Amino acid sequence: MTAQTTLWKHRDWEGRISAKGTLEQLIFKNNRHNDTIPFFHQESNAGPTFYANMGGDNLCATWIPDGYRSFRATINQVECRLTYKEWHGQPAMEITLENKGVVPFQPVKAGIRLGIDTYMDKYPDWFGKYFPTLMMNEPTHFYGYLQTPAGHTLGLVSPQPVASWSVDYNLGYQDPAPHWFMGHRIESLNLDLMNALPLPSHCPQNLWTLGQGESKTWIVALAHISAPEQFEETLHKVADIPMLRMPHTTFRPNETAVFEVIGNSPAIEITDDRGTPLKTTVTTKAGGNRKEVSCLLPATGLYTVKATDGDKQTLGILSAHASWQQTLEQARQGALKYHQKATSHIESWYGFHSSFIAAKYFPCKQPDEALRTRFDYLFALLHDTQQMQPLYYGSRIQNTSGTIGMLVDKYEAYGDIEDLKKASRLADWLMNTWQREDGAYVNHNTVYTSVIYVAKSILELTLTEYELSKTNPEWKEPANRHYASAKRAIDQLVASQGNFETEGELTFEDGMISCSALQIGMLALMQKDEKERRHYTDAMLQILDSHACLTQLRVPDARRRGGTMRYWEAQYDVQMLPNMFNSPHGWSGWRAYATYYAYLLTGNEQWLRETYNAMGAFSHLIDYHTGDLRWAFVVDPYLRVKQACSADTHVTADSLSFGNPHPELYDTREFVIGEQYVNMISDWQTINTQDNDVHELFKCIGETMLTNAFIIERENGEILGYNCQVTRQGNQLTVKATEKQITNLHCNLRNAFSVRFNGQTKQLKPGCLEWAFGKNIYQVHY
Repeated sequence: MTAQTTLWKHRDWEGRISAKGTLEQLIFKNNRHNDTIPFFHQESNAGPTFYANMGGDNLCATWIPDGYRSFRATINQVECRLTYKEWHGQPAMEITLENKGVVPFQPVKAGIRLGIDTYMDKYPDWFGKYFPTLMMNEPTHFYGYLQTPAGHTLGLVSPQPVASWSVDYNLGYQDPAPHWFMGHRIESLNLDLMNALPLPSHCPQNLWTLGQGESKTWIVALAHISAPEQFEETLHKVADIPMLRMPHTTFRPNETAVFEVIGNSPAIEITDDRGTPLKTTVTTKAGGNRKEVSCLLPATGLYTVKATDGDKQTLGILSAHASWQQTLEQARQGALKYHQKATSHIESWYGFHSSFIAAKYFPCKQPDEALRTRFDYLFALLHDTQQMQPLYYGSRIQNTSGTIGMLVDKYEAYGDIEDLKKASRLADWLMNTWQREDGAYVNHNTVYTSVIYVAKSILELTLTEYELSKTNPEWKEPANRHYASAKRAIDQLVASQGNFETEGELTFEDGMISCSALQIGMLALMQKDEKERRHYTDAMLQILDSHACLTQLRVPDARRRGGTMRYWEAQYDVQMLPNMFNSPHGWSGWRAYATYYAYLLTGNEQWLRETYNAMGAFSHLIDYHTGDLRWAFVVDPYLRVKQACSADTHVTADSLSFGNPHPELYDTREFVIGEQYVNMISDWQTINTQDNDVHELFKCIGETMLTNAFIIERENGEILGYNCQVTRQGNQLTVKATEKQITNLHCNLRNAFSVRFNGQTKQLKPGCLEWAFGKNIYQVHY
């Protein structure tokens, strides 16, 4: 500690305040270990710092000492005063903005750059960096949390309304100069105390201007969260704000939603999207400040929850999802409407997954023929069909592995053995060309096993090859060969101990982590030996736990629950700048495969609940009013974006197109978005765009939910069903699937039961954790 550093001490925490007024470190003390919150030390990112944006670059002010642990700074005659203080036992900042000028102050945004170190650039340092996992602006207050991959959680809360929040990112690269693509790292989390309108309706609507002589004051507290499940209770105790705790955010139509409100005497209202109130039942739970709320959700849609407790109000959103059949059928229509294109990036033809899965279960002649023909046309454009290898960008091995998965889906839909032969030959080419001695699938010198999921695609092929070998033994040898290749690649991931590699700029990257977890989990499901199964399960769970910081696991909003916080995709997918959090995005499906596999391996309901909530969020990428497909949901409350609005005139959707065309190479428009769905663009943009990556979500639904039901016996004896209704009479269970294509039933039962499903009855032993009815697609042993 330097002589000019001020020590800020409390029995439960201590901080160091630099001579420049910014925090150097904050340490929370507890019996087991201390949690250290790192702050940026370089001046460009240090904080807390007063900043404002008047329409150009951010303006940052320098603090001037103004008393003990107090500082002031000025931008455009608006003075910001900052005092570090204890507030309700927590380290806090008291922040006052006062307009000392002669005209109103109306910034685009103005507030505090927090300075918490969010910059994840290398292993293993990123395990101690804090990711801005959840930020929520309510009409009367603000709350949120940051989390590290190691699982440490820092709560943020203000009892005053905060207009918005934002994030600053690094720049990536120019292509072509002077046009910048955005980078993959976060340089700052900002609390925007003031923000221009429009803002989402639940945000404060009166913090866009500060009149002459007017001042406003905020308290912003930092709270140690001992465990994620303590998040809501902790912030309620610290700031006396109502909090929604929603373990389940997604339900079936005509199912009763149940959740908790933590508050003193909250009044609770639930309305549909027309504003019509629904009947709610509220009961007080043990402890007094927890209310259990139940409400029947009558139809597919989104439902707004409003809890008012004294002068504080918090909001949430529940969902009743469309049937999985309707979801896949509409995704197929989306694949037809939003052109599948032959490009350097498989994302631009990813819609064939949805089309072939829908064709398998819900055949429909017109769209199926059109999409099947379209796939054959694009496949011929992109491949040497004699040598059976890609003609272009062969090192982008995710293109080939993804196409293998599509060919498997196509074979299962139509039964044409030529499709499976193509998939098998492509797998041979990939493993012979791009598999390293240590097992890793690579793009030259970079491990690409977890760029999308190269090994999973090959395992999907092996499952189909093995099934076919039961009637045609010649498929046994390629099945064994491809399985061995995929297993070697996954073993290399396990051996990496979290030191993974990926495409593009290195960071603690959503897909790099989730695709490693899901592939290890899928391999675990295929193991007969219990020791091997546990080896892979343990490795997957450790990775999956680290990924929680990148996932919306506690947001009380069904549109977002289970989405992963990706932020550099919009510039490539929908030709929109700058970076923004897209959550859910198509690649959010990768974590959902992993949580699904985690449930099948462990029986821990947490993983199935996470999977189901995510599937509900994914289903709402299809507008339940119109049936139209959207690209992603944007989480940020306020973004001034620039988007291309003219089609490329040099190619058509039927042409080859390569590379990532920068949005600014086309006519653009600027406008404001915030907390909303963003539309697809492949219906009008002819060149390579990657918005069809949204179809990963429907592929995921196809594997996890479309044909599967689940029953669970909880520790208290309650029997719960997912995708089914369960009737109990003593030790007899009758299970009825909610959709006709659901033919598999997974049972997770502590006690012995007689279970009847789809006209069959089976006697199940205590401790049953298996696919008791239908087919276990993963149990193939080589």
